[in-house]
Amino acid sequence: MSNHQKQVTIEDLKPGMYVARLDRPWLETPYKVQGGLIKNQKDIEGLAKHSKFVYVDLEKSTRLDFGDTPMEQGKILSHDEQIRLLINSTPKKYQYESKFKEELKSAHRKNVTLSRTIKSLLDDVLNKNKLNLPTIEKAVLPMVDSVIRNPDAFAWLTMMRKRDDYAYNHSLSAAVWAAAFGRNLGLPIKKIQQVSIGALLGDIGKVKLPEKLISNPNLYNAVEFSLVKKHVEYSLEIIKSIDGISDDIIEMIATHHERHDGGGYPGGLRGNSIPLFGKMAGIIDCYDAIISERLHASAISPHDAVKKLYNWSGSDFQPELIEQFIQVVGVYPVGTLVELSDGRVGVVVSHNKVRRLRPRVMILLNADKKFYSTFRTINLNSISEGEDGKPLNIIKTVKPGYHGIDPGQFFL
Repeated sequence: MSNHQKQVTIEDLKPGMYVARLDRPWLETPYKVQGGLIKNQKDIEGLAKHSKFVYVDLEKSTRLDFGDTPMEQGKILSHDEQIRLLINSTPKKYQYESKFKEELKSAHRKNVTLSRTIKSLLDDVLNKNKLNLPTIEKAVLPMVDSVIRNPDAFAWLTMMRKRDDYAYNHSLSAAVWAAAFGRNLGLPIKKIQQVSIGALLGDIGKVKLPEKLISNPNLYNAVEFSLVKKHVEYSLEIIKSIDGISDDIIEMIATHHERHDGGGYPGGLRGNSIPLFGKMAGIIDCYDAIISERLHASAISPHDAVKKLYNWSGSDFQPELIEQFIQVVGVYPVGTLVELSDGRVGVVVSHNKVRRLRPRVMILLNADKKFYSTFRTINLNSISEGEDGKPLNIIKTVKPGYHGIDPGQFFL
């Protein structure tokens, strides 16, 4: 829970308190706006239908007495101060330096180089060749530069890519999400480069696992899972042999399967015993895994993955970092297919950090589910009415293939 928020039961909620979060994702409620000031008893009764407790923002509230006991007085931390505590330094402010369309052209070329490098790395490990850090940096650093300028472009490429090779795609996606995550946290560029390289190499030790184990379509039994866990050890053996690799990357790979409540592996570390890079990598690894098709598990939509991250906040992952990561991917992540309340269907191009339920959407199908001859993008944050003249909202997400939509065909 953020340091400027306090958990409050519905019974202790009073007009004047600003509700920042619920005890469940906002997506599971009918509320269209995430957060707001309690104005009257009716607002409280409405929340009671969906939640047992909420999180009150101490900065935005005009009333701060809970029950019969006045709130304990303490220093209220600003957003930047909270980030400073997370990264242990003053966060750097990154601005969008390029528009989506122009950055996408550059990102395409960098994505090709990064893809080739990852495939080469996997082949090198299989052939027991030593990995070369300058080669890795030559591929990763231009991607990081692109993400710094505009994170939406590489996020788009990541979500639109066909996912037919999990090991390769997971490495590429993890590197991109790590760069975007680091940017959002305000890490220095050098640190963003390191966390991206670490995410790219995080599961490289799986190449050393028996093929029979990797290709097993069933859930692992206890013995098999103990063998799978060995990939952390194998990854470290590979990484430590790379000349010039940083200690931060080694530490990140060693801890990316640790969990906030101590339920991870290999060390059973918990809370702040897990380094920042390890915490970030754990969230990234989990998110990309559950939105990908795997032999023993079907992919879920990015939208549903965000809801799962909310549910795992506080147990598997640090709540403050989950909040930051969801700012990166959005409630409706880039590439998510959505149906609007007027019947039109589109794909999310970028999201709005302030109003997460109202992203920019490229419209593909009209209300009759027929393709438009040209696709235009609308910003739901600035458009309130649909073509039917009624309030315009996203009503649901849809899977690729819906009415013939193939993201790989239309957007690459």
